[in-house]
Amino acid sequence: MELTIDMVRHLTLVKVPEGPFSFPTSFHSCKNIRTLTTLDSTITTISPGSIPQLKCLRTLNLSHNIISKLPKEIGELIHLRYLDLSWNRTLKELPDAVCDLFNLQTLVLVRCEELEKLPKAMGKLINLKHLYVWGCFELKYLPKVIGSLKSLQALDWFPVCGHGDDVEDDEVLKLGDLGIMDQLQGMLWIDRLGNANDASEVEKAQLGNKKHLSHLELDFGDGNEEQRESDEELLKALQPHQNLERLSIWNCHCTTWPIDWIESLHNLRRVALIDWKFCEVLPPLGKLPSLEDLGIYTMNNVKKVGVEFLGIEEEIETFSAGILFPKLKCLHFFDMPNWEEWEGVIKDSSEITIMPRLSFLRISWCPKLKGLPDFVHKITVLRTLEIRKCAILEGDYEKDVGKEWAKISHIPNITIK
Repeated sequence: MELTIDMVRHLTLVKVPEGPFSFPTSFHSCKNIRTLTTLDSTITTISPGSIPQLKCLRTLNLSHNIISKLPKEIGELIHLRYLDLSWNRTLKELPDAVCDLFNLQTLVLVRCEELEKLPKAMGKLINLKHLYVWGCFELKYLPKVIGSLKSLQALDWFPVCGHGDDVEDDEVLKLGDLGIMDQLQGMLWIDRLGNANDASEVEKAQLGNKKHLSHLELDFGDGNEEQRESDEELLKALQPHQNLERLSIWNCHCTTWPIDWIESLHNLRRVALIDWKFCEVLPPLGKLPSLEDLGIYTMNNVKKVGVEFLGIEEEIETFSAGILFPKLKCLHFFDMPNWEEWEGVIKDSSEITIMPRLSFLRISWCPKLKGLPDFVHKITVLRTLEIRKCAILEGDYEKDVGKEWAKISHIPNITIK
């Protein structure tokens, strides 16, 4: 059977030149396309004249173009299920007609960095299941009506609107509105969390009921020393569901770890704490039974990593036997300019095992750190040790000549520079 242009159902166009997208005359009989994708192209918009040929579309992927505006005729693609506009960094707004796509299930706007707002009528997208807006950093808020989308299962980024933003309260999806969205799954990044300034609003979000969320990113945003107390209250009120597998907390202004809910997260596998400007004491993560990957980044005020990091309160008697960090495989400390001491267990620890599965340890930009604890030297499965920009460690652990070299010489892969 001879293939004719009107039989095409799935079409990928490569290197479409800069300018409005329109079909050439030879494609005018091609009106039954189900999938249209562009690759390595520089489309600036869709020509309204091309819409009649696209009315059977189910999937439209226009990612990585330079689209700055879409025509209102886009609303005529009523069979569309999937629309990808990601990485169109000059796209400032979506036409209201996008809200006429009532069969749309997935809308991808990742890294549309100049996108300033979403249409107010998004509540019409009753079949929308996935809304991806991470990287749309010009968005000050999400429309209130998103909270009414009963089919929505994925919302990857949530900006908390600040009190100084010029917007009416009834237009804004507030953090507390997440409380009725228990079907959310996958990743949720709550950005500008410090704008909440009210723990009761955080409690209304009911993160503890969202059992399908596996990955939570919390970014408190810019702030100062005065924000310490409010950040503590917000952090205490969050308490995610125990099914959570990955947690990152950015820009928190607390001096210590103010919460105890971390110990209930028995499925937590990855943790990252980034840029806690005033933090002096690391959290007690040693008893997390499933933790495999841990990163501590940019903690300027930490001078000592003590036994509390292992999950021991003070003296060894408070934890007489057991395994601490039982499944930890990767550990990374980065940019801790005032860190001087890393303390292991200070008394007889014959009945305590620490990090028995650690295979990768990286310590970077910690110039004042004076040494590694003895338990690190004894980890037999440690395969990779990287020490970078740590002046004291570099000298003490220098190959063959450093006074501590013998303690790590058994490790197969060592990088010190």
